[in-house]
Amino acid sequence: MKQSVPNEPLLYIVQPNLEPKVSYMQQSFQAKKPRSSQQTGIAEWGEDAQKQGKQKQFQEMTLEEQIQFLVKLPNQMSRIKCHLVTRKGEYKGFILEYRNGHVKFQTDRGNKFTIPFNQIDSVTLIGFSKDA
Repeated sequence: MKQSVPNEPLLYIVQPNLEPKVSYMQQSFQAKKPRSSQQTGIAEWGEDAQKQGKQKQFQEMTLEEQIQFLVKLPNQMSRIKCHLVTRKGEYKGFILEYRNGHVKFQTDRGNKFTIPFNQIDSVTLIGFSKDA
């Protein structure tokens, strides 16, 4: 036989007779306003600027961009060791600066010398220095 009044679950052996709690439903809500055409135009322009400002991979950069990248590393980042190929030979070390078409280079052994930019054939990254 079915009961007409469902039994409430018992939490304790002896429960006080409390009135059921009244819960109120949500009375209001907020929604975002649709963007106007002026705001969407600004957003589209920002996306185009981000695509243009996208950073290239080191291999995709031109030789001058590669050298500028290695010279302008932040101070918090250690120097990057690189393999420099010139018409006269190959060197492993660090690019210190680039001015007036000349690259100042330091080898692993600490020798510093200047190489004209037009003699450099390629720059390849090796890794970070251990001392910095």
